[in-house]
Amino acid sequence: MRIWVRERKSPFIHLNDKSNTHKGIVCEPFYVLSYYIGCPFACTYCYLQATFRGQVEPVIYRNREKLLAELDEWLKLPGHLRLNAGELEDSLALDGKIPLVDDLVPRFIAQDRHTLILVTKSTNIRNLLKYRPNDKVVVAFSVNSVTAWHLFEKQTPHPFQRLEAAAKVREAGYITVLRLDPMLPTKGWEKEYEELIDKAYSLFKPHQWTLGSLRFFPSLPMWTAKVGRSTKVYNFGVEVSPEDNRRRLKTSVRLEMYRHAINCIRRHDLTVQIRLCKETEQMHYLLGLPCSGCCYNTNFSQ
Repeated sequence: MRIWVRERKSPFIHLNDKSNTHKGIVCEPFYVLSYYIGCPFACTYCYLQATFRGQVEPVIYRNREKLLAELDEWLKLPGHLRLNAGELEDSLALDGKIPLVDDLVPRFIAQDRHTLILVTKSTNIRNLLKYRPNDKVVVAFSVNSVTAWHLFEKQTPHPFQRLEAAAKVREAGYITVLRLDPMLPTKGWEKEYEELIDKAYSLFKPHQWTLGSLRFFPSLPMWTAKVGRSTKVYNFGVEVSPEDNRRRLKTSVRLEMYRHAINCIRRHDLTVQIRLCKETEQMHYLLGLPCSGCCYNTNFSQ
C-alpha cells in the first residue's frame, strides 16, 4: 500500500447536509473531518472509489497544525454537534502511523457538548484503550456476513475479529455502535446474519445497531473497474431510488433483510436503538421506524 503525503489547502472540516438536495432520504446533517482521506482496505463496493475519482490510496496531510487549530475553533461552536472522522477515511486503519486517536479523543473527552464519531472496519484499537472516555466519543464498527466479507471486503479483518475489538472498546467505556452495512443477499445470508448478531451478543451489548444495504451512484462501477477491483458486487438486482438517484437493492429484498436483522437483534435486546443509514422514508415507514434522527445517535447513556 502506498501512502501519499501533501498539504491540504481546503478546510479540514465541512458540513455534510444532503437533506435539502436528497428529499426523501433520512440523513440528518453532520460535520465531516478529513483527518486524512482514502483507505488502506480494498472493499469493492466502497463509495470512496468514485468520491476521489479513482484515488483510493490514503492521502495524509503534512499541515497537521492547521487541522488541529481548525478543530479547536470548531469545538467552540454552540450547540451539540456531531463530527464524523470516518466518512472519507477509515478512522482507525492508519492510527499509529498517524496520531488520529491521540489528537481527537482527548479533545472530545475534555468537553461535554460535541460528539466525535469514529467509523472503522479495523481492529487497531490499542490507542483507544489508553483513555477513559465519556459519552462524547462514539466508535462504530462496520461488520458484515462472512460470505460478504470474503467476496467483497478485501484486506479487512474477519467480521468476528472486528466484533471482538468492539467488545474491548465497549468494555473500556466507549459508546459502541455496530454497523451492519452494506447488507448483501449472498447465498445463505439469513443464517449468516443471524450468526453474526448472535456472535455479537455473546461478546457484549452494543449501544446501537445501524443497518444499511448496498447503494451506489451510477458512476461507481466504472471507477471500481478503473482501479482494478471486481465489479461483481453490483450484479445484485437493483432499482433506482428517485430520491437521490442511487441504485439500491430492490425494496422487497431490503425490507426482507432489515426485518430479519431486526428480529434477530430483538431476540437478544428489546430496547437497543436500531437505525437505518441513508435509507428512504418509504423504507422507514414499512419498518415502522421514525423518519428522523441520525444513524449515529448522540443521546446514549453509559
